Amino acid sequence: MSLKSKEITALLAVLALTGAGSVSAETPVYTLKGITVTANRQAERLQDVPANVQVVTEKDIQKRNVQNTAQALAMVTGVSASQSVEGTVNLRGYNSKNILVLVDGQPMNTAWDGDVDWNMIPVENIRKIEVVSGGQSALYGGRAVGGVINIMTKTQKQDGLHGSATVSYGSNATVNQNYNVGFKKDKFDFGAFYGSMNTHGWKDYDVSVSKSGKEKGYDSDAEGNAIIGNRGSKKVLNESFGFNMGYSFNDSQKLTYKYTHSIYDWKYEDPISYIEGVYRWNGNIGENNKSYSPSSFLGTQGWRAYNLHSLTYNDKDNGIHAHFGLTDYYKDGYTSPVDVDPKKNFDGSGHKTSYPSKSWDFDFNKRWKLGEHTLLAGVSYGQDKFSEEYYDSVADWKSWNSRVTPTYVKKKGKNEVGGDQSLGGKDKTYAIYIQDKWQFSPKWTAYIGGRYDHYKKYDGFAQYLGGVRHEFNSDSYSKFSPKISLDYAFNDSTNAYVSYGKSFNPPILYQVYRYSDNKRGTYRPNPDLDPETTDTWELGLKKKFGSKTDVHADVFYAKTDDYIKLNKENSSAYFYENAGDAKTHGFEISLNQHHSDAWSSYINYTWQTGKVEGKKNYDIPRHLLHLGTTYSKNPWTVNLDGMFISDRTEAGEESGHFMARDAYFLMNLSTNYQFNKNFGLQFAVNNLFDREYYDDNNHYYIGDGRTYTLTARYSF
Repeated sequence: MSLKSKEITALLAVLALTGAGSVSAETPVYTLKGITVTANRQAERLQDVPANVQVVTEKDIQKRNVQNTAQALAMVTGVSASQSVEGTVNLRGYNSKNILVLVDGQPMNTAWDGDVDWNMIPVENIRKIEVVSGGQSALYGGRAVGGVINIMTKTQKQDGLHGSATVSYGSNATVNQNYNVGFKKDKFDFGAFYGSMNTHGWKDYDVSVSKSGKEKGYDSDAEGNAIIGNRGSKKVLNESFGFNMGYSFNDSQKLTYKYTHSIYDWKYEDPISYIEGVYRWNGNIGENNKSYSPSSFLGTQGWRAYNLHSLTYNDKDNGIHAHFGLTDYYKDGYTSPVDVDPKKNFDGSGHKTSYPSKSWDFDFNKRWKLGEHTLLAGVSYGQDKFSEEYYDSVADWKSWNSRVTPTYVKKKGKNEVGGDQSLGGKDKTYAIYIQDKWQFSPKWTAYIGGRYDHYKKYDGFAQYLGGVRHEFNSDSYSKFSPKISLDYAFNDSTNAYVSYGKSFNPPILYQVYRYSDNKRGTYRPNPDLDPETTDTWELGLKKKFGSKTDVHADVFYAKTDDYIKLNKENSSAYFYENAGDAKTHGFEISLNQHHSDAWSSYINYTWQTGKVEGKKNYDIPRHLLHLGTTYSKNPWTVNLDGMFISDRTEAGEESGHFMARDAYFLMNLSTNYQFNKNFGLQFAVNNLFDREYYDDNNHYYIGDGRTYTLTARYSF
C-alpha cells in the first residue's frame, strides 16, 4: 500500500525540521544525553556506553498521548510497536519472548509463554525507561537476546506530601484515570497509586471463514477467504494499584519495597453478520462451501491478574546491589464459545483454558574500583513454574467462574483423545557473572565479561481427566555467555565502539510441556528442546556536533543456532523443535536536533532483515522510521510524531485485507496548555490523516482510524 500524497508532504516537512538551529533548553525524547544504569549494571554516561541505549522519561511520556507502555516505546530506534489496544513491542526483529523486560528489576516475561502484557504496566507510574539494544545475556542471562527494556517506577524524592491526578476521555469511549500520592520525611518515603483504563468501541477484528475461498459480493481476507462479519466492539478493562516504601539508612544505603496489583479483562460485544436472512448466523459460504456457526462470530473472553513484589537494597558507596522479586500471574486464561444462541445475546456453553504462572528472581552484585579497572561480580537465581487446566465444557462461556461439566478422555486406538486436561512444569536457573571495565588508556575502554548459567527443566506432566498421567524427563544444561566490547573516545563528543556477545535463551515452558489433542488442535510436548544460542556483533558511532546535534549510527548482525520453531508433525499436529539457524542483520541511525530554546526535533531509521533456515522472516519489518518535532514555550507545548513501518505480508497473501501486515505511515499530534504549575490540559489526535491499514503483531487487527483524546493533569 502506497503512502497518500498528503502524508508524503507531511513526512518531508518534518524531515526538513532536522536542519541546523541553535541550542534548546528542551531535550528531545530520544537523546544521547543522560545516564544509564542498565547497560553495564552501573551508572554511566550514555555517550560512553558501547551499545545503543535510549532513555524515555516521565516528561517524554506526558507530552505525548501515551495510553500504554508499548506506546511509550513506539518512537525508540529499532522498535516496532503494535497500535492495537493490547500493545506489543518488537526490538530489532525480536518479540518479547526474546527481550528481557524488567520492572524495578523484576522480570515481567511470563513463565507460561515468555510474553509481556504491556497494558498491565501502569504507564503513569513510570519514572523512566531504558532500552538497551542487542544481546545482553553476559549480564542478564536468558531472554536478553534482542535487548533489555528496564522500566523504573516512581518513588518520592522531595520532602512533604506530593501527588497528581490525570483523567482523560477519548474515542471508543476510552476513559483513563490515574492517581499518585507520595510522602517523604527524613529517612522514610512512601507512595501509592491507582490507575484504570476502560475502552469500548473499537471494531478491530473481521470474521472470515477458514479455507472457504472467495464469495461473490463479499470482501476477502489476506488469504482469500470470505469475510462474513465482525466480532463487534472490543471492551477492555485494565486496573492497577500499588504502593512503595523506602528507608534510607544514610545517603548511600537504601532499602525499597514495591508492590503492584494489576488486572486486564477483555471481551467482544455485539457481533455483526454481513449475511442477511435465514443464513445470517448459520450456513455455508465460499468456493469451497465451508460452514460457519454463531460461535464463528465471537472472540474469546480473557482474564489476567498478577501481583508483583520487588525488594531492593542499594549501597552506592560500597557498590552493592541486591534484589528479590516475585511475579505471580495467579489468574491467566480465556473462555471460548461452543453452543450459543444469537437470539439470547449469544449466551451458551463453551471451553475454558487457564494457565497461571509464577516467577521468582534473586540477584546480588558488587562493584570494586581497582585502579584502571571497575570490576562487577554477581550471582543470580531464578525459578519459574506454570500449570494449565483445560475444561472442555463450561455452562456459561461468558463467566470465568462458570460451572464445569467434567469431560473424560476417550480412547482412539492407542491414543487418548479429548476431555479435560491438566499439565504443567517448572524450571530454575543458577548463574554467576563478572565484568571488568578496563580503561587501559585515556581514550580506550574495554568491557570484558561473561555469565555462566546452569538451567534445569523438571516436573513436567500432562494428564487427561480419567487418563494416564504422562511424566516427562527432567533435563539440565550449562551455558557460558561471554561478551567483549571496546570503546574509543576520540574526544568528549565522539565515541566509536565494537562489541561481540553470545546470548543464551532456554526454551519456554509452554514450548517444552504443551500437550493437547482436542478441538484446540494437537500439540506434542518436546522435553528434549535445547536452548537457543545467539552470537551478536555490533559496530557503532556516537557523535555530538556542539550542543546542537546528537547522532548515533550502528550496524548489527546476529546468528541464532538451535532456533526453536513450531513445526507440523502431520496435517493437524504440531510440536516445537530446534529447527536450525536464524539470522538478522541491519543498521540504525538516529539524529536529535535542537533548533532554538523552544524547538527541537528527532528522526531515526532502521533497516533490517532476517531469515530462518534460509527463508525470509516476515515478522521483521525491513524499514522502520520514526520522526517528530516539539515546540515548547510556556504555556504551550505542541508535539508532532510520525512513524512508518514497511509491509510484512507473507508471500501468497494480499495486502490491504484483514490478516495482512500492511505498510503504513501514521502521524500523531498532541497540544498541551499549562494554566499554572499545577494544572494543565492536553488535546491529542492520533492517526491524524485517518489512515486505513491492517496489521498483525501476535494478534490480527484492523487499524483504528483517527481518534481524539482530552486529558487533564493536576499535581501538587
